[in-house]
Amino acid sequence: MGFAVLHIDKASGNDAAMTAHIERTIDPKNADREQTFLNRRLVEYPAGIENRTQAITHRIETAGITRKIGTNQVRALRVMLSASPEDMERIRATGRLDEWCADSVKWLRDTFGKDNVVSADLHRDEQTPHIHATVVPIVSSERRKKAAKAIDPDSNKRTYRKRPVNAVRLCADDVMTRDNLERFQDTYAEAMAKYGLQRGIRGSDARHISTPQYYRDMYEKKEELKLDVADLEERKQEVNDKIRDLYDRKDEVREKFIDMHERNKQKENEITEKEQRLEQLQRDYEPYSAQDDLNLLTDVFPNTSENLRIAKLCKGMGLAMDAIRKLFGGETITVTGKLHSPEHDRDFDVQEAKLQLTSDLSASNTPHTPNAPANTNRLRLSLNGQNILDWFREQFEKLRQARPYIRQPVQPKQKKGWGI
Repeated sequence: MGFAVLHIDKASGNDAAMTAHIERTIDPKNADREQTFLNRRLVEYPAGIENRTQAITHRIETAGITRKIGTNQVRALRVMLSASPEDMERIRATGRLDEWCADSVKWLRDTFGKDNVVSADLHRDEQTPHIHATVVPIVSSERRKKAAKAIDPDSNKRTYRKRPVNAVRLCADDVMTRDNLERFQDTYAEAMAKYGLQRGIRGSDARHISTPQYYRDMYEKKEELKLDVADLEERKQEVNDKIRDLYDRKDEVREKFIDMHERNKQKENEITEKEQRLEQLQRDYEPYSAQDDLNLLTDVFPNTSENLRIAKLCKGMGLAMDAIRKLFGGETITVTGKLHSPEHDRDFDVQEAKLQLTSDLSASNTPHTPNAPANTNRLRLSLNGQNILDWFREQFEKLRQARPYIRQPVQPKQKKGWGI
């Protein structure tokens, strides 16, 4: 939450210089001329009054003051209302600037009296939007200072001349009391709370500076900024010179970059080609490696190829792996359902059929697979005591007699190397 800014100081004489500044009859150095059209008068002058200085005089002359105005009396108070640049930008960006102006003018009139607020102008052509208001300090309360003393000739005692009570007077001191200044800060902060603004720190060591001093300080800061800008311009020129030098060398740099890019691309292609050759060699070697391993296995364990032949037959018939393990473990298994004949590529129905695996030596009269090693255990898979292959052939023959159009399927050539 930001702070509400309220600045009040006394004007001297007719304050014509401030009138020229507020009404822009002169061009302040800290104002942007292109934004001056955004400035706005918030309090209109009475008929026939053309400027702020005349409005001050008109208020004093029409207020009903009976006492003569001294040449050194303060005729007007300058009031400046604003907030931090960030807070004022937020108020403007949310479309509440007009509402903020109306609430600020209302606070001025409620605090100092409507007729005493003779001017109020919104300035938007400076860094931070703000209001310049002018208050003529006319009061009607009892004087704070005691009246001039008089001597009673009869009693030789001091007495006081009686003055009219609550007479209209021009008195800036009665307005600018310490209590009043604190009250002004409190009430203005209350009016600005709806805009996210709060009162400044009570009892702070910070002190207000006069408006002319404020603008003198702003001018000094502006001159310092000019020096900073000149330094930045010099650095910018140095950077531009370096950029120009690089631009002049761009063709040379570009050629080096292209050459380097081409070399890298060539190397990447070579690496890719070698990786592809390596993968191909691995693919070419793997089948031979696997075959060599199988040949070695069958040489050391002669029954391996026979076991593999029966295992492939069982799998081709559609038996589960658990059933195949039981057969090789010497168990008889019962099958109901369908058995597939790899030779005929056809399913045949079975009911409570008994499957059993038996073995005998290849030296017996039982035909054995070509290339099978001598003295190997020849395995025989039977269904209800009959060789399973013979049973499949009988079933197919029965089917062909019932359906003459069915022909024996062509069998693929047997792969070499495993002897099965």
